[in-house]
Amino acid sequence: MAISQDPGDPTYRRDIGSGNLVLRWSTAEDKAGCIMLSCLSVMEQEGKESEWAVRFLEPYTDDAFHAGSSTNWAICIDTSPIETPPKTGSDSYTDKMRLAAESAPERVVAAVYFLPSQFTFDGDAVRVPVGKAHILACKAVYRGRGGAENIMNALFEMVNARAHATGCAFMAMAGIPAYYRAHGYEYALNMGRGLVTHVSALNPSSSPASAPSLFSLRPATLDDLPALERFVLAPRTKAEIFTGAKDSATLTAQLRYLLGDRPPAYTSPAYPVDPFFVLEKRDVPDASPRVVAAAGIRLSKPGAPTAVVHPLLWDGVEDAFAVAQAIVRPLVSAVGALPPADGSPNKLVSLRWTLPDAHPLYRWLVAHELAIPTPESSRYDLMHVWWVGIHSLPRFLESLAPVFNARLAGSSQIFGANYAATLHIAAPRAMGGGVVLRIANGSVSVAPANAQQDPKPNLTLPRGALVQLMMGYAGWRELKALYPDVAIEPAVVPLVDVLFPKRSFWSALYI
Repeated sequence: MAISQDPGDPTYRRDIGSGNLVLRWSTAEDKAGCIMLSCLSVMEQEGKESEWAVRFLEPYTDDAFHAGSSTNWAICIDTSPIETPPKTGSDSYTDKMRLAAESAPERVVAAVYFLPSQFTFDGDAVRVPVGKAHILACKAVYRGRGGAENIMNALFEMVNARAHATGCAFMAMAGIPAYYRAHGYEYALNMGRGLVTHVSALNPSSSPASAPSLFSLRPATLDDLPALERFVLAPRTKAEIFTGAKDSATLTAQLRYLLGDRPPAYTSPAYPVDPFFVLEKRDVPDASPRVVAAAGIRLSKPGAPTAVVHPLLWDGVEDAFAVAQAIVRPLVSAVGALPPADGSPNKLVSLRWTLPDAHPLYRWLVAHELAIPTPESSRYDLMHVWWVGIHSLPRFLESLAPVFNARLAGSSQIFGANYAATLHIAAPRAMGGGVVLRIANGSVSVAPANAQQDPKPNLTLPRGALVQLMMGYAGWRELKALYPDVAIEPAVVPLVDVLFPKRSFWSALYI
């Protein structure tokens, strides 16, 4: 098979530095190596990986969970000869996986996982394909190696090339600040600070007496799949910005996994989102109940004091206050009743909710003291922040042209029917250079700018501020107050306000 020189091509292979380090894309044979290495991304200790971490990360190597997952890992392998590690005598699934990873002829020593996904803007006006750098890990002994090249830089180059080749408008990730900025990502969206319910603070007497007779919580089954799919997809039409599975088939596959329909290797309850619960409402005493909400539970280990509620789904129709009141205490009781592996009772101390600030259930949980915002050490919660890498500003803005046209149409009272203008945005070379938006006859056309082009730039921002404006995290006035080098010509101020308004973020499912 011919070897490609394109970092995004599946056949790409390149030696780096000195020794036996090679860059390439993963195959099914790398499953064990990718799983065991990626355990480092969830703070597991090398050589002491837990079964929870292995089970949690294993689906990301399975094509049935995310299409193409077995080949979506940009990896660095070590091909130097080794002695086969001795068997430990243990029959545990984790030890078998570890032995397979350590004895492979090409051992995975660093990886970045590329996850195809989708962002929806302005009530489903447009769906933009994006790539997520979802899992990053490198063995400590290899960090900084590779001769003059840094291994992780090379892996990011591969992931960015794969994103470009598959038509992604941009790349996104959630997690550690500063590190991602070094790889071309900027702080772009804040989903919120997260919420926590302290079990000791719940007051049973505060719930309405009628709630138990109307609502009931039960474990979800595959029969609930249509309702859950509807819950996930419905917010697209309401949210200003929404992120989710790239297509309906992927969403269905993910939900089936969460509901327990998995290959035999993924035994319950080892996979962390288990069980999944649905909230039913019985409107008429003898009628069949309706599913109005659902929640998946993630326990990092048996008997863990904190359970993460992820995802929390809701039909968007049933009263948010009633749903919030009805789900909290039964969910605490249900989690507390789960039998841990060692047989000891669960001592649940808190529930942590994954909800953005704009979500109505977030507001009800806070307003009625059913949850409080989690403490923060900075301006944002690390697990609720999106970092975005826009590597081609023209491509990104071209993908948003339908959104721009809809925003212009909604502001016809400002511009009139025959408004024409040119917005020349100056941008760093890292984003593919500047871009020119021409407005005529109520529509926007996008073209790359060139150095000799007239008119000269009438909107100039540094890279970080530009990403925040493009994604709707902040308006240009806010950015001007933070960055003195933001410059805008007065004549295009109304146009920028309409094309790039501040947005709120609603994420209904993030797997």
